Amino acid sequence: MTSHTHRSRGFSLIELLITVACIAVLASMAWPSYQQHLLRSQRTQARASLLQAAHWLERAASANGSYPKLADVPASVLAIPSQRYVLQLTTTAQTYTLRAQPVGPQATDECGTLTLNQLGERGVLNAKQSSAICWSL
Repeated sequence: MTSHTHRSRGFSLIELLITVACIAVLASMAWPSYQQHLLRSQRTQARASLLQAAHWLERAASANGSYPKLADVPASVLAIPSQRYVLQLTTTAQTYTLRAQPVGPQATDECGTLTLNQLGERGVLNAKQSSAICWSL
């Protein structure tokens, strides 16, 4: 008599469940890191936009002898492409303060609102982190 051994070629349900569980554990560990990376990258873009706006204001002051009024600043200067920050400007003839306020999902960022003034002083408002940390990341 010949004996036929039937061996299935595939994964059993238990093997599949173990694989899915392993993937779920790895994803749950990676997700917070991914979220922090997104917040940092958006913050970097906001910092770059603050510096670009400051450069524009300095060029305008060099050409005109004073900083322009808010109404004279083009909207493109105060635009941030990501739309996770809103750029705000307070200006007088001799001073300005730029603020990048986080909105939407970015509002959970520990660095809060980034600030920059005519002296080049970089700061943060409503932040859980120091300005040195927020501006250096």
